[in-house]
Amino acid sequence: MKKAFIILAMCMLTIFGMAQEKNFEGEILFETFENYSDYIQKMPFSIYFNGVHKMRLIVKGDKMHLIDETTKCHVIADNSVPSYVHFCDLTKTGMDYDKDIVVAMRALTSDKEINFVGIPALLTNYTFAKTDTEKSILGRKCFLYAGNINRKMAGTEVKYEIKSYISDIPAPNGYKMYLNGLETPGIALKYSYKYDGGHLSLMNVGELSSYVEADITEIIPREVNDNEFDIPADYKILKKDVALIKYINSVRKQLVKLGVKGEDNDKKTTGVHYKTNDEWDF
Repeated sequence: MKKAFIILAMCMLTIFGMAQEKNFEGEILFETFENYSDYIQKMPFSIYFNGVHKMRLIVKGDKMHLIDETTKCHVIADNSVPSYVHFCDLTKTGMDYDKDIVVAMRALTSDKEINFVGIPALLTNYTFAKTDTEKSILGRKCFLYAGNINRKMAGTEVKYEIKSYISDIPAPNGYKMYLNGLETPGIALKYSYKYDGGHLSLMNVGELSSYVEADITEIIPREVNDNEFDIPADYKILKKDVALIKYINSVRKQLVKLGVKGEDNDKKTTGVHYKTNDEWDF
């Protein structure tokens, strides 16, 4: 079971200073284009697939509600508690991530060491920082943050290359957790990261690699009701970390059953694409 947790942790390490706007309230629409190695897609508890995700981010104060319109999965986070709950409309179940899981998700923090089920992940390289490059996106001034973040876990070097345009919209901690603990002062209006997890012989997993791009399509300031952060009362929310694989696997089965995981998901409406270096001024 510990081996399965190690692999799941490494996959979870795959899903960024300026004057900031105060108290942004409203929603942000964006799309991600995601590409994963065959091994990551085919693992029995993997919900990852190549293609586009339509996303909606609702923010109010310390609270965040992230909705993946493609997979019908949600994340609700509240900095003041703190809490981080992942749930899915397809299964009517969810997972209240405890401290151990949350710590394991913080691969992109500058902390020199994080742990997952007692396995240390040591920081070996951290160059992610603000640059002098600025750009106006949807009428908002953004600065380019870029760099590499590497960790060594279970004898394997895990490497990230990250490029992101950060806006002046303050990023709640829940959003930073969605970005694997990336230390960003604001919401990213464009970002990309390349993940190289090496090649694992453990449980015959093989190559662990991915590439993700995101592009904000619309920013909608509005009044947000507190009930928009409520989890449906009839959903079963699990709280023990040993239930994580069971929960993720139940979501995977529904995505396969409905054809979401495995179908052609290349349809997109924004400039999100696979190669950014030429068209984005990264």
